Amino acid sequence: MKKAIVLILSFFGLVPVFSQYVVTGGTGQPLLAEENTAHNIQVYLLNGLDGAEISYTSTGTEAHQWSRYNRKAGEAEPVACRQTGNTSTISGLSDGFGYFVGDPVSSQTAYVWIIDYSKYVPVFSSFSFQEADDRCEFLKLLAGVEARPMDYFTGSGVRMGLQRTWHLLYDNLEWSPEDGLFAPAGADRLLRGTLSEIIIDAPLQSTSFTLKGDAYAEHFGLGREATTPVYEAIALEAHSSATVYKPDGTTEEFPAGSDIRTPAPVEIRFEAVANEPVAALYIWKITKFNPATGDSTAIVRYTGKSVTYKFEDSGIFTAQLEVINAQASCSDLSQVFKVYIEDSSLKLPNVFSPGSSIGSNDEYRVSYKSLISFKASIFNRWGNLLFRWTDPAKGWDGRVNGKYVPTGVYFIIVEAKGADGKSYKLSKDINVLRSAPGSGSR
Repeated sequence: MKKAIVLILSFFGLVPVFSQYVVTGGTGQPLLAEENTAHNIQVYLLNGLDGAEISYTSTGTEAHQWSRYNRKAGEAEPVACRQTGNTSTISGLSDGFGYFVGDPVSSQTAYVWIIDYSKYVPVFSSFSFQEADDRCEFLKLLAGVEARPMDYFTGSGVRMGLQRTWHLLYDNLEWSPEDGLFAPAGADRLLRGTLSEIIIDAPLQSTSFTLKGDAYAEHFGLGREATTPVYEAIALEAHSSATVYKPDGTTEEFPAGSDIRTPAPVEIRFEAVANEPVAALYIWKITKFNPATGDSTAIVRYTGKSVTYKFEDSGIFTAQLEVINAQASCSDLSQVFKVYIEDSSLKLPNVFSPGSSIGSNDEYRVSYKSLISFKASIFNRWGNLLFRWTDPAKGWDGRVNGKYVPTGVYFIIVEAKGADGKSYKLSKDINVLRSAPGSGSR
């Protein structure tokens, strides 16, 4: 018969703390499943209650008064114990009861709640998958698992519960930016609480799913698991890069989403990687934007993982990758580049000093942007052609037939066309300066 317990003893030296309780018994090692310091309670799981005992050790030798409760410690009932010195032990433990030594209304009293886990081992009835509403992004797993709630009560009567944890195992792919490729990666997701519907990111490769648990069952060697049939992956993940081949022979790399600003003409190579064999078709589309109308005009459509395109017109361009799976049920359009081809410009300097200061203004070069055709001619004061070149990135070193020309005034004529359609026909005097007379014979 339950009755309220009024302790007359002050229990001096009997200030229960968690470390003073020891729980033993059952099959295997009892598990401290939860330590709720806010309510001074520990929750122990035992695999069966055969030989189950709780011992308590105090700092003094006063007699210990044990009690148990199942709702509220203030309504506890006494429990007989055997005591030797300052250690007492109780046996005959019951599932779903809390035990304590001391005054049930004292804030210093600590409680131990006992759960016979053998009565709560989860039962797996089914485990399957179902495509989610957005099947290209997510996958729904349906778990038929019976797992009774494991509740406990604090000393003040607050009902609380243990949260089970599970492991979801499956194969997947993981993108490595450093290596620029996908690599196999086994997924191990920790799930908490009651299982029913599990929503995950759709895997990038075909795989089966295994649900294991719960963690308490695994502790006692009672773990359960269930495995689905093989799921045929349909989700896509694409990555891409752009390589700009500059006129000086150098290159520059850009990731997807970049704004690429460069003069013309310029070659850019776009390359893609996606999770194969799910990814079956790659399509690159390059369009040009018309600011006046707001429309875009298709320029090129190429089927393949990579495409190299030479931009010769100024303007705003978009290069977009589309990856499609074998069933044509999912696509990835996330890989986009903006390419800004600058308007043309052309300027002619009027002085340079060949052979005078190596590396400093010792070659005549034009200043330009976005030229798609170019021809420059150098003449002396009598109108004789001395030198001609057609690459605006190059220039004249001030020599004719291997010798530097004398100081004086020369004449240049340049004809060019810009990527923006602008035509140039420029002419200008060029002053050739030398630091030492007679050095032109070198």
